[in-house]
Amino acid sequence: MTWNELTIWQYQQIYPIVTKPEKDWTNLDVESKLVGIIYNLTDTQVDSLSIQQFNNLRATLSFLDDKIEGKPVKYTEVNGKRYRFVYDVQQIKAARYIESKVFSTDLINNLHKLAASMVMPQRKTWYGRWVNDTYDAAKHSEYAADLQASNFVHVYHSVVFFYQVYRNWIEVSQAYLIQEMMSKGMSPESAQEAVQILCSTLDGNIAPNLLPTTKISQLTKAMNFQQSSS
Repeated sequence: MTWNELTIWQYQQIYPIVTKPEKDWTNLDVESKLVGIIYNLTDTQVDSLSIQQFNNLRATLSFLDDKIEGKPVKYTEVNGKRYRFVYDVQQIKAARYIESKVFSTDLINNLHKLAASMVMPQRKTWYGRWVNDTYDAAKHSEYAADLQASNFVHVYHSVVFFYQVYRNWIEVSQAYLIQEMMSKGMSPESAQEAVQILCSTLDGNIAPNLLPTTKISQLTKAMNFQQSSS
């Protein structure tokens, strides 16, 4: 098992369990939850595993200690659809920037929504070629739902790269953004305020610490100790 085999949804479930488990959970509870999420098993199915089966699956959790290697990608395919990541900031409408401010308040849980604001849906032609479709803002939640089921590493590194470019571009393009927002009916004062808000989007949050790298190792050592003592 590797990071590259997880979906965005799985990562979003893993994160709170590793970083802030319930107070009354034991190490075994935590690892059982992680095994269930990673292997798409219910709590009942995990409880029904033999000790050997559970230990074999638990041993694969070590990948959570690994650095999340990867790079931005051009496309991601999921549910029979394909989405193209747009890294040219000027191709993104101002309204989609404003969405990102809201979503970035909870970066982990909204990672798929952030991604949905920076992609272009594509469609396959009758002769099998993928071409850009029209971005429909009303379908943002549909795009986000697709992306939540897509490859975690692809989406994460693409979003991080985009927002590094995005943050820098906003700094040097404030006049353009104000004009763009005013063309949509915003007053000069409101447009100026919106740009200032955008300038603070994701400050200090561009590349979040995804998981404490020693947490799984500590859990595994504790579990091994408990078993050897029993």
